[in-house]
Amino acid sequence: MLLLVACAEAPRPAPTGPPNVLLVSLDTVRADHTSVYGYGRDTTPGLAALAAEGTVFENAFSNGNESAWSHAALFTGRFASELASPVYETYGIPPGVALVSEALQASGYATGAFSAGGHVTGDFGFDQGWDLFTAQPSFGSLYDTGPLASAWIAALPEGKPWFAFLHGYDAHRPYKRPGPWDHLYAGGRGSPLAEAICRSPCLSEMVLKDVLFPELAPAWFTHSGGAQIMASEAYDRLATAGPEAQRVGLTAEDRAHIVAHYDGAIRYADSLLGVTLAQLEAAGKLDNTVVIVVSDHGEDLLDHGYMNHRTGLYDSCTRVPLVVWGPGFEGGKRVDGLVDGRDVAATIAALAGVMPGAGSKGRDLRSVARGEGLVDATFAEGVMDQVSVRTADHRLVYRGSSLADPGFLDALRTAPLYGDQFELYALATDPGETTPVQDTVTTGALRDRLVAWRAGLSMGDYELPQEQVSPEVAASLREHGYWGDAAPSAPLAAGGTAAPPAASEPVDAACVDRLPFLDAP
Repeated sequence: MLLLVACAEAPRPAPTGPPNVLLVSLDTVRADHTSVYGYGRDTTPGLAALAAEGTVFENAFSNGNESAWSHAALFTGRFASELASPVYETYGIPPGVALVSEALQASGYATGAFSAGGHVTGDFGFDQGWDLFTAQPSFGSLYDTGPLASAWIAALPEGKPWFAFLHGYDAHRPYKRPGPWDHLYAGGRGSPLAEAICRSPCLSEMVLKDVLFPELAPAWFTHSGGAQIMASEAYDRLATAGPEAQRVGLTAEDRAHIVAHYDGAIRYADSLLGVTLAQLEAAGKLDNTVVIVVSDHGEDLLDHGYMNHRTGLYDSCTRVPLVVWGPGFEGGKRVDGLVDGRDVAATIAALAGVMPGAGSKGRDLRSVARGEGLVDATFAEGVMDQVSVRTADHRLVYRGSSLADPGFLDALRTAPLYGDQFELYALATDPGETTPVQDTVTTGALRDRLVAWRAGLSMGDYELPQEQVSPEVAASLREHGYWGDAAPSAPLAAGGTAAPPAASEPVDAACVDRLPFLDAP
């Protein structure tokens, strides 16, 4: 049994037919902060129990560093830029792209999605192929979505195969959770600055290295559809801030306190997932079910200067937990081979016995666990115009022109191997990817891998109609620092750089009430 059930019950008949599939996305959970992957704090005892009876993929990576991009890969087996124009501000899944939910629905599966909202909603194309699709009005929790999923599954006819998607933003900023989870590892309240960052949906966007820039709220620009969207160039404003910009330093204690809050949020997610799985087990709904628990991306916690996930393609942002439990997955097995989000879509299709969607390049994780179809590299793309190749020994990150630029491939192919466009990390001596190394031979070889990968993709050109995004979803994204409330003093310049706001422009309303305790230096 997966979990302890309070009362004894009669043996159930052996399951027959295709398995049910429960796909759980623990948003913003990095692998190295979970018990399953050897973290010092016991943040995921429930997931560890699942892993003891299932298969753990030691080297699982997301294909993107933002929810819409990475979930697109999870559901289609394709990179985000194969589906739509790889521009963060206009990204969405086109109506003509088949999600794995559509294939299962067509083959007779009942399909239900219980999204926590944010970018994983119908507004961004994720509602295709579901008998029931629900999304929370804001960045919701497994506390909200778990009971909905349990009730829907419990009400299904006996013998009807089902596919359910369960999603929660419990580890996503703000890193503040109810009751004992809030300071579970923090040992009491931290400084006013640390507590403010933990409870704010956007103050972390104003931190570079160990410094908060309270006057440099995220910059916004006006999309062609009229909505106000956060410009990723806002991070460059922090890096180029002049000496006149106000700075508030974070201490080592502040940083540790913020990490403790994040860890408590992961433990909260783990507890809620345990409740849902216990309910399903007690109802006999896990008897012929494969449970896939994964995250869409991680979270940089000042490992590389920033406190978010969109700014990098390092392991902190892309190495994610992946645990699979159920028929076909051996208990207690740990698999070293490189896998990524696309393999989740391929596995779901294979379990159900359906053809994967057109263009899907993922692999059945059962075959990977058997040592078949292994690869020596995995690739990712980031919303700040980055691409990355990650092998067992090295990671190479490239940042150049826009990913949507028709000349991107040529720019990648001809970029000098020395300079700041490439970052190469030797993982054997630097597993935290903190110090780039100069090695033109390895950089050149991995750059060639990036070129070959990118050249083999058929790039999408779809742009999300901005009027497709509901006012409620737009308001939620603004609250969490993704979209803005008002236009900046000028739109993006021709070169793609966000113009700094005029001095009279108010600080973003989502942040201003977190700042009154800060004094000018």
